[in-house]
Formats: sequence, C-alpha cells, structure tokens
Amino acid sequence: MSPDLERLVPTLVRGGVEFTVIGGVAAIIHGSARATYDVDLLYSRNEANIQRLANLLASYTPYLREAPPDLPFVWDVKTIRNGLNFTLPTDLGDIDLLGDVA
Repeated sequence: MSPDLERLVPTLVRGGVEFTVIGGVAAIIHGSARATYDVDLLYSRNEANIQRLANLLASYTPYLREAPPDLPFVWDVKTIRNGLNFTLPTDLGDIDLLGDVA
C-alpha cells in the first residue's frame, strides 16, 4: 500500500520521532518523476527514539512485509533494538524503516 505521507510524517513529528525521509520519496520531494510505493525512513537508534517509534507505530499494526500471516511478530522496543532495518506494511502505508544505510 502506498504511504499516506499527509498522515505519516505529521504523526511521526508529533510523536517526537527522530527520522529523515530518504530514498524515492525524498527524490520525488526534490522534483524527481520516479515512482515509489513505500517510504524509506532513516531513524535514530538512540534508546528514547526507539521507545517513541515502538509506541507510536504499534497502533498502526506494523507487520513484516512478505512474512507468512501466521508468523509470530511483536512490534516493540526489544524487536527494534535487536533488529536494524524493517520493511513494514502498516495502516499508514508501506514503510521501510532503516536504522543504518550503507
């Protein structure tokens, strides 16, 4: 599902999440004609930000993209801390949540 940027970005900002929009959406914002169907977000890995991100996105039913529907998955601080990059369908659209970009 294409991201609802008019809801996603203000939601993250109001929630105090530290992030930067990168990838295709950033290119579009700067005038590219490129099509994209998700939003790539580089997020800060500090503990307070991970807590805000976990709490904020939990209500938007994040799940692992292309994972079997019966796969146990818990979106919480521990998951984010133990992971790094997540591809998530959510009620706000598809989000690639990146803790590090090479």
